[in-house]
Amino acid sequence: MVRAAAATTVPSVKSEANQASNGSMISDAARDEAREHIRDHALKEAARIDRLSRVREFVLGAQDGLLVPLGVVTGMAAANPGRSAILVAGIAEAVAGCIAMGGGSYLASEAEEGLYAAEIADEGREIVEQPEREIAELALVLEDEGLPREAAERVAHGLAANPTVFLRTKVQKELGLSPDVGGAARGDALVVGLTYMGAAVVPLWPYFVLPLMAPALITSILCTLVALFALGVAKGRIARQAWQRAGVQVMLIGSASAAVGFGIGHLVTAVTG
Repeated sequence: MVRAAAATTVPSVKSEANQASNGSMISDAARDEAREHIRDHALKEAARIDRLSRVREFVLGAQDGLLVPLGVVTGMAAANPGRSAILVAGIAEAVAGCIAMGGGSYLASEAEEGLYAAEIADEGREIVEQPEREIAELALVLEDEGLPREAAERVAHGLAANPTVFLRTKVQKELGLSPDVGGAARGDALVVGLTYMGAAVVPLWPYFVLPLMAPALITSILCTLVALFALGVAKGRIARQAWQRAGVQVMLIGSASAAVGFGIGHLVTAVTG
C-alpha cells in the first residue's frame, strides 16, 4: 500500500503561468479560519485515515493467521497422529506463514511504490519537455470536471506558476495517484506478519493444554470461529458496513476452512490406512 514520503519537484515551467493578479479574492479572516481548520481538523483527519488504511494489512494477516493454521491442525487432528505431530505441523505453518505473508506484503508494496514513483517521474519529464501541452491537458481535465473554459485555463496557468504544485495536481487529476509515495512497505510487512503470528495462537493453544482429541479439536474450532466473527465485526465497524453481516461472512469462511481440513485429514487417513 502506498502512503506518504517525500514530494517530487521539477524545474520551473516556462509559460504564461507567471501572469498573476496581486489582488486577493479571499479575505484575511477567511484565510485565517481556513488555516486553523487545516491545522485542527484536516491534518488530524488525514493522519487518522492513514492509520485506518492499515486495516487492510491487519485483516489480511489476522484472517489468514486464523484460517490457515486452523485448517492444518484440524486436518492433522482428524488423522490423529498424536499431540507432538499436530503441534509441530501447526507451529511450522504459523512461522512459515508469518514470514511468507510479511515478505509477500513487503515485495508487493515495494513494487507498487516503484511503479507509482516511475509514473510520477515520467509526468515530471513531460512537464519539462512539453509545458504548454501539459497546461492544456490540465485545463481540459478541469473543463471536464465542470469549470468553464476560461476559468479552467486560468487555473491551469496559475498552478503551473509553481512547478511542485503543478506536478502534484497533474498526478492527482490525470493519473489518479497520490503524489506522496513510498515508506509503507516495511510497515505493511510488519503488520501482516505479526498479526498472522498472533492470530495463529488462537487455533493452536488448545492442543498445548487440552486432552486429545475432541476437547482440543472442538475448542480450537470454536475459539477460532469466535475470533473470526470478532474480526469481521471490527472490519465492518471500521469500514462502516453492517457489522452482523461482516462478522458472519468471515466466520463462514472459517467454518469452510475447518471442514475442508477435517475432511482431508479423514480422507488421507482412510486412503493410507
